[in-house]
Amino acid sequence: GVTDFDEMVNIPKPLRLTLHENARVGSLELAFQAESKDGTIKRAYRLHDGQLIESVLMPYDDGRNTACISSQAGCAMGCVFCATGQMGFARQLTPDEIFEQVARFDSELKGKGERLSNVVVS
Repeated sequence: GVTDFDEMVNIPKPLRLTLHENARVGSLELAFQAESKDGTIKRAYRLHDGQLIESVLMPYDDGRNTACISSQAGCAMGCVFCATGQMGFARQLTPDEIFEQVARFDSELKGKGERLSNVVVS
């Protein structure tokens, strides 16, 4: 997918300039990314209000790719072994914040000729 208005060559340049000045594609800011030896990618995204969320992409030997996507900022469970639980619950994510997590992984996989097999929303 397109993530920059300049790449939208199917719309007039003056409209692209207007979009560039007045809008943005996506609202998630990548704050941190780590990749494990097995290819699992863990990302922390900063939201417009400063909250942090996590998304994880897990590849499997049989070619499947599963994304674990956040639906909340923080968690109300308060489990002592979980960093997110210790943060407390902040808010529900908006539909576009949830969708963007999936769309980013899907776009990157398509670019490598792969596909997103499963999405787990937590």
